[in-house]
Amino acid sequence: MEEQWVAPTASEMEEIQYYEQIAAEAQARSDAERRRNTRQNFAAEITASSATNFFMGFSEDISEGGLFLSTMSPPDVGEVITLVVKVGEESVEVQGEVRWHRFVTNVVTGCGIAFKQLQPEAQVRFEKILLDLQKEPLFFEV
Repeated sequence: MEEQWVAPTASEMEEIQYYEQIAAEAQARSDAERRRNTRQNFAAEITASSATNFFMGFSEDISEGGLFLSTMSPPDVGEVITLVVKVGEESVEVQGEVRWHRFVTNVVTGCGIAFKQLQPEAQVRFEKILLDLQKEPLFFEV
């Protein structure tokens, strides 16, 4: 027995187009949020300043493109800030732009910051800090 297909009705076509639009929007959001660089856990004390404010917090992770700043009062999205990232005795100063805020139950808890024009010496210092963190011993003498 041969199957016969019937063209969708106008209302069915409308419904198909509606859900295709929703799927396309969801894919666009997913593509925009996809990370370009691998994240690495990174605990550091961070101070940040803009033309009008001073902020403090801690990082949770870092990648070649930026870091996450955990703070209850982050700079505004789009704001360009100067970061001083401190791990132990090492510190690095970089420029960054706030790209997004993280909310937990409607309370802002931090922000994602993209590095702006990371200078070669800052890149080298970050790499050294990250290499030193990776070399931490798994076992400690008691």
